[in-house]
Amino acid sequence: MILIVGSCGFLGSSLVTYFKNRKILKVDKKFFKNQYNIDVADLEKLENIFKKNKIKFVVNVAAEPASSNSKKKIWNTNVIGNKNLIYLSEKYKIQKYIFISTSALFVKDYKKSVTEKTRPSPVELYGFSKLKAEQDIINSDLKNYAIFRCPMIVAKNRLGVLSFLFDLIKSSKNVPILGSGKNLFQFIGVKDLINVIHKSFFKIEKEIYNVASSEKISLISLINKLIKLIHSKSKIINVPDFGFSFILNFFNKINLSPFNIYHLKMLRYSFTMNINKIKKNYKFVSEEKTSKLIEDSFIYYLSKKPDKIKTEITSPIKLGVLKILYKLC
Repeated sequence: MILIVGSCGFLGSSLVTYFKNRKILKVDKKFFKNQYNIDVADLEKLENIFKKNKIKFVVNVAAEPASSNSKKKIWNTNVIGNKNLIYLSEKYKIQKYIFISTSALFVKDYKKSVTEKTRPSPVELYGFSKLKAEQDIINSDLKNYAIFRCPMIVAKNRLGVLSFLFDLIKSSKNVPILGSGKNLFQFIGVKDLINVIHKSFFKIEKEIYNVASSEKISLISLINKLIKLIHSKSKIINVPDFGFSFILNFFNKINLSPFNIYHLKMLRYSFTMNINKIKKNYKFVSEEKTSKLIEDSFIYYLSKKPDKIKTEITSPIKLGVLKILYKLC
């Protein structure tokens, strides 16, 4: 039996589809058919599931997102909920605990790709909460676990903050970027990540892994690819920061902008992940390139196909004060 925690989310719903022919239990604080409607911070309700079912694998993909303005929700889901799942996994002797972590642990300009041994540098609560969750797993008595650190997870229906960029290019508006745009980054395709999660069921280990596409691309190159893809008349405008990111982060704190400090630094800083460890231990071969992932997402967005399950990640962002910037572009 596989327990998928966060089953209504972007990754969770994809896992549910992938394992549809297996015996699975679905847990999410959002109500949806054929699943347990439980907040992971509620230990008593969670334990009832473990008591009544023979769970072998726990896949914890539940997370209050970085864009959330509720510090309490972020901590309760990402830390308290994870502690509850660790405790129950130990008590009921599950075979494998799998936790999805984040590149938000590393928020500064990295000249070299980070390894699993690179010292984390989170800058906001989401990153700190994920780091604390990792530490709780490492310091636990779990006999078998894997922590997968991921950059942005992308599938064709991924929108969220990407919708702002897509709208600008679709409308042939100028695309402002902070700095030169030469900063490098990677994404990870949801299919690649799910394959890794599945492989993890068959390994006995206590490990942390970076999981990302093998393709590293600059922000300016990626945007140019999207512009050429639909023959848009958009032009890239390089904008010096001059406190602009600080202002947007302030607006985020008062719920007027979707971009927090993590998003803004991601747009300015180079960050790539060394994936040699997972290549070696899992024979991992990335099938989805960073640029192709975003191109597919852009094409899907232009088709305006509705998703059956709406999440914060699969829905367009609420622009807030960015409406002013959008009109000026």
